[in-house]
Amino acid sequence: MIRAKSTEEPCVLKETSTVLQTSGRSDSLTEFNNIANDHNIGAEIFIPFAIARLQEDASQTEVTLTVKLRNINGDNSERRLRLFWFNENRPIQPIAVQERVVTEWAACGVACAVIASCTNLRISQVAAEGDRFDYWLSGGEQEYGLEISGTMTDELNSRHNIKMRQLRDNPYEVDGYVVVIGFSTKEAIISFNSFRE
Repeated sequence: MIRAKSTEEPCVLKETSTVLQTSGRSDSLTEFNNIANDHNIGAEIFIPFAIARLQEDASQTEVTLTVKLRNINGDNSERRLRLFWFNENRPIQPIAVQERVVTEWAACGVACAVIASCTNLRISQVAAEGDRFDYWLSGGEQEYGLEISGTMTDELNSRHNIKMRQLRDNPYEVDGYVVVIGFSTKEAIISFNSFRE
């Protein structure tokens, strides 16, 4: 499981997290390498991409993201998510794909950590082309769609709105989650979206 230490206002953290009350926000400390254990897909493939987008210099092994929750079990708060990694996981040579792909796969890696720290859900499988979302999430008997996006700009809210509309256009008429990662602003938005809204 992901190692998460939480302080301040409890979010919808996994039952295995430690929650301590303080004032206003919640902090989670997450070892990035553990995202593969939290989901039923080979999420470890995303780790070097995420580090490439999050790391500002070669000695950096940790970053703090501001995570904005929107309708996560009725919660509309903000919390901080501290991600840390080991130097052996960072890419040594330039990643051999286009910048857009680096950002997209990095967003998938960070979204794995956000989903694991803010919900009791697991990514169960990759969605099919045309599903209007990227992955299936499961939490017992219920399944949800998951749409993920990443951006190097500061236009997180407009990207989130576009992805919400896309998710709601899914052919299965399922509810789902949208996670958008802003790499330049070190922010993330996670939202629950009903199909019928």
